[in-house]
Amino acid sequence: MIKRWVERSPFWAFYWIAISIPVILFSYLIILEVYYQSVNGADFSFFSNVFSIRDQLASRYPVLFHNGDSVVLYLSWYVIMPLGLPMICFPLAPTLAALTVTAVSRGREGLKFLLSLYKPVRGNLSLRNGVKIYLTMLTFLVAMISLACLREYFWGEPERVSAALNQIGFIDWKILSVTLFMALFFNQGGLLEELGWRGYALPLMIERWGSPLLATLLLGVAWALWHLPREIPTLLSGQIDVLNLLSQQGWFILLCCSMSVIATYFVNITGGSVLPAIMIHGVLNLVGGMFGRDQVGVRGVFTQDVPLMWMCAALVLLLVVGKDLGWQRRKSILGQG
Repeated sequence: MIKRWVERSPFWAFYWIAISIPVILFSYLIILEVYYQSVNGADFSFFSNVFSIRDQLASRYPVLFHNGDSVVLYLSWYVIMPLGLPMICFPLAPTLAALTVTAVSRGREGLKFLLSLYKPVRGNLSLRNGVKIYLTMLTFLVAMISLACLREYFWGEPERVSAALNQIGFIDWKILSVTLFMALFFNQGGLLEELGWRGYALPLMIERWGSPLLATLLLGVAWALWHLPREIPTLLSGQIDVLNLLSQQGWFILLCCSMSVIATYFVNITGGSVLPAIMIHGVLNLVGGMFGRDQVGVRGVFTQDVPLMWMCAALVLLLVVGKDLGWQRRKSILGQG
């Protein structure tokens, strides 16, 4: 019965599992918060304690932990505070969902194929051409961020540029290099999520809707809405109201859709590798930290400039490559067209 449901509705089976995990996890966090307050008093906050530990780690090991969104930092938190360990399954949820649905519907061979999407290049794409693609992608991302900084410096708030550069450790080459490395390859969102989103769900959506652009935008919306369970604690605690949340969510959907357009193209032209999506997702979270302005619960609050920047980048890419977003090229690389 379960296998029949998965085979009949593979995307919805995947999405139901992916969103159920955060709902359970953030309900668990609420229980922890209530328990710790009952033991330590109403002024104690589990969330605040967690972020205090992060700050202490960053202060003690500034090179390794300057990037506040790396898997390395999160695992270090959980060694100190083991009760937080289940939360690693929040960013991992889409990948866990993809692996589960694939195991049920396609067995060992399906799992083997899904895991092969971590290869940097696939199909008949040569390593040399793959390197050119990755260099082009990184150049595009660097140009996007540089233009955003220049715009902020000349026509915005210049002090925010220095704060943004400090966020990535620009003043020290060791901090800068490790921060960028962690952002590109060990960002907790990018590394743990993307096998699910751009590896499993994206081709399903394109085959279902026919249009790579439409499928990408729909997946961007689904990806943004998947984050909603993390708002449960902040809504219950009064840190954010419903209207403010809806406004923020609108901008967040624009951000996710815009990044999805860029990620889809580079995933497609590498033959379906999820590595470009991991890297772009990591840059997305890095830029969010650079231009962020606050922390509400477990969610960073960004300015409207961030989604607008990604939207402009996505529009430029669409003008250059077209709304096919490299899908036919992907099929050719894989010998399917």
